[in-house]
Amino acid sequence: MPHITFLPYEIRLDVPRGTSVLAAADEAAEMVDDDFFIGELCEGRHECGNCVVEVVEGADALSPVTDSERRLLDRLGAGAAFRTACTARIHGDATVRIPHPVKHAEASGEARMQAHP
Repeated sequence: MPHITFLPYEIRLDVPRGTSVLAAADEAAEMVDDDFFIGELCEGRHECGNCVVEVVEGADALSPVTDSERRLLDRLGAGAAFRTACTARIHGDATVRIPHPVKHAEASGEARMQAHP
């Protein structure tokens, strides 16, 4: 069974082959107080770009980039190391970075974007 690791949290999940990175991210996000993505997701229609992740290792272990995914990533100015989590399917071991997890302010309960290096 392949595994995927989510940075900066170092969360590693074993997932069935063919699982979307987004489905795995939803499961991983349950293990931390932060949200991985902000806003409404377009459910894989390549309209929002809210689920973009950086592939740190194992790009070849993910499904190939689709034409519509590449158009969205180009429109967002995302380089070749980035994928949409809704489209990328896991076929082998991979590591991805959540570029802008949403940190929750403890006192106010408000969410704010937090970039990680």
